[in-house]
Amino acid sequence: MGNLNLNTISSDGNDKYRTFCPKKSESHFRLVSSIRFLCISVFLLIGCASLLPPERRVYPKNPVTLPKGMDIHQWMETKKNQYPDRFWSAEIGEGEYKFNYIRKKLTSFGSYISCSAMIRKSALNQLELYNLISKVNYADYNKGFIGKGGDLGPMNEKERSEILIPCIEEFLEPSQSKE
Repeated sequence: MGNLNLNTISSDGNDKYRTFCPKKSESHFRLVSSIRFLCISVFLLIGCASLLPPERRVYPKNPVTLPKGMDIHQWMETKKNQYPDRFWSAEIGEGEYKFNYIRKKLTSFGSYISCSAMIRKSALNQLELYNLISKVNYADYNKGFIGKGGDLGPMNEKERSEILIPCIEEFLEPSQSKE
């Protein structure tokens, strides 16, 4: 077979490898340029709003000591019983969980704050919380766990100290009784 030039149209019309390439108009060029600009703009907007770096999304009082005689699995089950309507967890590895906790108190603008984190066994009776995230939950936690959207955070140190850490510390409070 030799080299075929697929962009060439033969004048006699017998070429079996024809392609039709109309001239690109100025409006086509503008459309393509606009789409590229839009894609780049969206990428930059998303890329600029970021979470705090991973080293600032760990619990500052790590490691957390488990109650005497409890392992991580028993402790997570205790938390599930402590917060039956506001807590969800999933085991993602041996001795490692992901959880989401919704605070009971409404914010001043009528939403709930939730926090999420990864938690793993770091020593025999100790846990480490990392990859902490806070979210404004616009849904009523009594109507189901799936949220209606929200904003991830913390985006800065103020949100970390005023929203995220208090949510995690509320979650870590020892169980007094079932709510």
